[in-house]
Amino acid sequence: MIKFHRHALVAFGVMLIAVSVSAEFSGFVGPVFGIATAPNGDILVADAGAGVTGIDVRKGRIRDTIPLPGVTSISPLGRGSMWAVTGAGADPEADTGQGLHRISRGQTRKLANLFAFEEQFNPDFPRSVDSNPFDVQSLGGNAAVVADAGANDLLHVDNQGNVNVLAIFPDELVSTDNIKALAGCPGSGADFCFLPPMFPAQPVPTSVVIDESGYYLVGELKGFPAPTGASNIWLVSSGAQWAECGSSPDCIKLFDGGFTSIIDMTFGPDGHLYVAEFDAASWAAVEIFGMPSGGVIKACDLSTLTCHEIASGIDELTGITFGKDGALYATRHALVPGGAEVIRVD
Repeated sequence: MIKFHRHALVAFGVMLIAVSVSAEFSGFVGPVFGIATAPNGDILVADAGAGVTGIDVRKGRIRDTIPLPGVTSISPLGRGSMWAVTGAGADPEADTGQGLHRISRGQTRKLANLFAFEEQFNPDFPRSVDSNPFDVQSLGGNAAVVADAGANDLLHVDNQGNVNVLAIFPDELVSTDNIKALAGCPGSGADFCFLPPMFPAQPVPTSVVIDESGYYLVGELKGFPAPTGASNIWLVSSGAQWAECGSSPDCIKLFDGGFTSIIDMTFGPDGHLYVAEFDAASWAAVEIFGMPSGGVIKACDLSTLTCHEIASGIDELTGITFGKDGALYATRHALVPGGAEVIRVD
């Protein structure tokens, strides 16, 4: 899982639409993190409890699972071929299998140990060694890019297992108002009430997509104190090398805040960027306080840098993808063991 307890504005036009579900698929071990669309139209599901499962949406049935416990994200290449990453599980500060894998014809091969890379180089030093690969995007058969939510970096990994750092994302001072409100401050007496007005949050990059010009767009969850409206989307040059985001011209903010707990992104058939927010009240509302508001999906026009909500109230939303039919699919109840679903959003 993402290490949610880490110590870690653009004006939008808003149109609130409660999610309408016309199809749903269940039966996953869970938790479920990423979903993606295969060339044959199947929806691929990263089921961390079991492996990669395909959904034949045309026939409404679930295919066999390719075993890969701990998988958090997949990015298809061709028929039966894909990149996949495995995350940290309960301890991102230990080698629990964090890595980039290549799946082909039902067989899985680990190409790179990403914890070992973090342990050797620790790009966001002086922070402790911490690796949780969370999202992967294919660059074709020769390489992929990986957003590491624990290491706070974006990595390029080739098919020989060579790893290079593209960008390193910075901490940022954010408001503590949201977590204080969730805790019931000032009357509750909770420890959160004694936090200063501003607190440094780690970026926790959870999502990466590639635009038509080859730039990488990276979305942040934002770590503790789980602010609302403070998650950024960064624009990283394809030629970036060890770029310090915020100071290097190879890594700049595309959206300076305006999102809450970004968990996934995808481009739609209309060319808009679709952004999934784990919960409207932040990840802490779910993970710490058990008071979810539901996840939100926003559609963003990158030519005007404006966004609007297209769906809300999706409990434990972790992944989105557009099917070959043009429909938007999303996860729901994704962290509930045995309760995760893939739904179609209408």
